[in-house]
Amino acid sequence: MFARLRSLLPTNSRQYREETSQRITWGHWFTLFNVVLALLISSRYAFNADWPNTLSGKLYFFTSLFGHFSFIVFACYLLLLFPLSFVIKNDRTFRGVSVILATIGQTFLLVDTEVFKRFYLHLSPLVWDLLVNPEQGELTRQWQLLFVPMPLILLAEMLYSRWCWQKLRSFNRQKWGKYVAYFFLSCFTATHLIYAWADMTLYRPITAQKANYPLSHPMTARTFLQKHGLIDRAELQQEIEENGRLDSFYLNYPKHQLTFTKKPHSNIILINLSGLRNNAISSENTPALAEVSRKSLRFMQHYTSGDSRSAGVLGIFYSLSGKYLDSVLGNKEASPLMFAFRQSGYQFGLFSHNGFADPVYHQAAFAGILLPESKNNLDAISQWKQWVSERDVNQPFFSYLDLNLPQANTYEQQTKLLDWQFSEIWSQLEKNALLANTMVIITSDQANPTGEMSFAQQDMQVPLIIYWQGEVKQYDLLSSHLDIMPTLLTQFFGILNPLSDYSQGINLTAQNNRLWVLASNHNWNVAIMPDGEQYHIDRKGHFEKFNAQGEKEKSARPPLPLFLQMIQQSNQFVEK
Repeated sequence: MFARLRSLLPTNSRQYREETSQRITWGHWFTLFNVVLALLISSRYAFNADWPNTLSGKLYFFTSLFGHFSFIVFACYLLLLFPLSFVIKNDRTFRGVSVILATIGQTFLLVDTEVFKRFYLHLSPLVWDLLVNPEQGELTRQWQLLFVPMPLILLAEMLYSRWCWQKLRSFNRQKWGKYVAYFFLSCFTATHLIYAWADMTLYRPITAQKANYPLSHPMTARTFLQKHGLIDRAELQQEIEENGRLDSFYLNYPKHQLTFTKKPHSNIILINLSGLRNNAISSENTPALAEVSRKSLRFMQHYTSGDSRSAGVLGIFYSLSGKYLDSVLGNKEASPLMFAFRQSGYQFGLFSHNGFADPVYHQAAFAGILLPESKNNLDAISQWKQWVSERDVNQPFFSYLDLNLPQANTYEQQTKLLDWQFSEIWSQLEKNALLANTMVIITSDQANPTGEMSFAQQDMQVPLIIYWQGEVKQYDLLSSHLDIMPTLLTQFFGILNPLSDYSQGINLTAQNNRLWVLASNHNWNVAIMPDGEQYHIDRKGHFEKFNAQGEKEKSARPPLPLFLQMIQQSNQFVEK
């Protein structure tokens, strides 16, 4: 028995060394074949990823394609086939195992290209589990079609395996193999060095390609350079805050030119009471707000569009969730709502407690508009009162007031002070007899009083009160910041474009059949359910579930229809 076991183990005989050398040499040429095959399959990413708009970005795309997949295939050879060439002594068995492993790897790559095309994700345990879910028969059948090429891949691997083994001596005499290896090594090295340079210089056409390929982790040198004082960390961070993260995607927004059929003459005032929670409005704490809410349209299940104040503003003026914030900042994308106001000749009265310090205002939504400087709420309200008195009464206006919770010892005291400041605004509207022809929208970009980023229920649920010519109604269905812009563009401007051209929300005056609302940031997509439950899915396919109390619950996976809708809606305006 021990003799039989010994015969199966590697030996140090000359014959064994020669046979092992042959298997290793064959493995190199077999790996080269699979590099070429992987490059052919992975070329599908070129049709589905963000296509760079500069020559250097395009050159980097192909350099990284050659460098990344040649490295991945060669790494698989080193980790799997190279050790097996010493262990498996039978040549046919070794080649057979190699063919099977290569076929499986190439098939997974093919599936990943399709997953990336449909969901802008790469394969993960969650994504794989959902794709093969037997409860969704039609979807499963569609994905099973991707495995149809598997026998063809297996056949190609078998034919090349046999032919390469027969021609091994001829291959050994070839000199061009090492030049091909140098080429792929150069591409791999250049991929990481160029990305490190782009990350340091904030060159977005290259950094935006970070997530194009599976298992891609390009090198960055920012920490090293900061440590040695070669770049200024604070300056770099300020640049990112102003222009968005470097790996943000390109936008396809709006998808078509917007067309309007109405030129309204009504005024619109939007008051952002940042940090105000929906349940903070009461007759005791906020009598002025409570009184206005009783003679207005009140949305009781209203949520902001992300986990930050900037994301909330993005939802209001763009009808986009927080995931798109970096792309909007990077592209300096104009707001469709502000575009509609400009086209209709509206006057602008824009005032903020901090002079619109948030980049989403001065870099995007209000870009090109002279914005007044203010130091606090009272300063902004005073400037607004003066503007209301001096405006052209013959032209409609859009006014935006951005206020924050005043300084106080408790949240209750803060809301009382904010309510008093709001009453000053309302009194001015009544004094100037503006309420008869003015829609007043009262909301909050985020409910967290400190401005900390959070998807917690109490920080996401914000007030939405719309005063319009005495209409009174309480809405208990789900609504979102994503719905404000499409509602205004439909009701006031008669937009002809479908919602899918410019919005992730709905028209609140139409029938509301939604089962959840979307919120997001650069990493997480969140579905908020009517009962307060939340499903979180990140851009790598990881999943978390939280109950209405914000407690994390164990759950194997989200409902497949919800997952598909979340991914489709969250990627609605990603350039492909």
